Amino acid sequence: MKALIVDDEHLALLHFKNMLERTNAFQSIMAYQDPIEVLEHPEIPAVDAVFLDIEMPGVNGIELAEAIQSMNENIQVVFITAYNEFAIKAFELNAIDYLLKPVNYKRLETTVERIRTNNMLRASAENTETHFSIQCFGNLQFYQTLKGVKTNIPVKWRTSKAREIYSFLLHNLGRVVSKDMLIDLFWPNYDVSKASTQLYSTIYQIRKLLSQIPFSQTIEKTDTGYILRLSGAKIDVAEWEKSLKEAPPLNTATLHLHMDIFMAYQSHYLLEYGYLWAEPEKTRLAQLWLGKAYELIDFLIREMNDHQAMDICLQAEKIEPCDHKIMQYKLQLFNKNGKVEEAIKEYQRYKQMKDQIN
Repeated sequence: MKALIVDDEHLALLHFKNMLERTNAFQSIMAYQDPIEVLEHPEIPAVDAVFLDIEMPGVNGIELAEAIQSMNENIQVVFITAYNEFAIKAFELNAIDYLLKPVNYKRLETTVERIRTNNMLRASAENTETHFSIQCFGNLQFYQTLKGVKTNIPVKWRTSKAREIYSFLLHNLGRVVSKDMLIDLFWPNYDVSKASTQLYSTIYQIRKLLSQIPFSQTIEKTDTGYILRLSGAKIDVAEWEKSLKEAPPLNTATLHLHMDIFMAYQSHYLLEYGYLWAEPEKTRLAQLWLGKAYELIDFLIREMNDHQAMDICLQAEKIEPCDHKIMQYKLQLFNKNGKVEEAIKEYQRYKQMKDQIN
């Protein structure tokens, strides 16, 4: 297990860390005096327990607990306080325990055992729980994960039109899509009566298929159209963008986290199908991803890590081979390292690709 301790008093922090180490329950114990510094710690999502002093200047322990729990909903919070009246507020925040100062070692052992038991119960539940996900990067796929093993859920769409309409409803998840919009998009050259029949038939096909997938998806009919509702599954695009938005500032300590976010983007949004209606979202997500690539390359160049900066360029180039800024970064890195011939070849390659497109 991993633990965090936060206490603005240096001696109290060291003393409590020593006591916690004596329990031999934690593989790593990180101690902080500055509450703000804790929030920048990249490993918060992986921490099992946090021990917080309540009475701290600036951000107190209760406020800090709320912020940490928003970053890691599974983290177990223990408050350390000199005042009993804080205990009620502590348990309102789903803290598993509180310790009164001066902390008694036997009482601490009881708390640690409670943390250990909760972790074992959670791990046991996760090992038997099946998780579901929907892939939209590249193409549309459904997956289930059991005991850490991810497997594809085979889906046989009756028509490509049915798959596209489902994708469009998923694109507008939780929002009503009007019947008129669906007809204009998918049956623009049909008369209204025939198009309506085609739409009803396709929605029926989709509903029938969704009933065979082992998580909840429903298409509800409203006065004006249809709405797709989903529960029990995560969408890769939404999860990726969430991780991008919630990432801590890029620095040496968080580099690996930002690299993971960059590498998780393996293909563009619904790229395989070439849906025209998906182009704005595809472009938006691609720009977010390229922005992350530029940020990483600039950082690595400043850190004199040209080799890894070039690796980012090459990975970006696999997915977006005609990006002008990636080409400029490659030229910069080649010239910086005296590779003039490679720089010339790179420029010629880029120019040839642009000429073919134009």
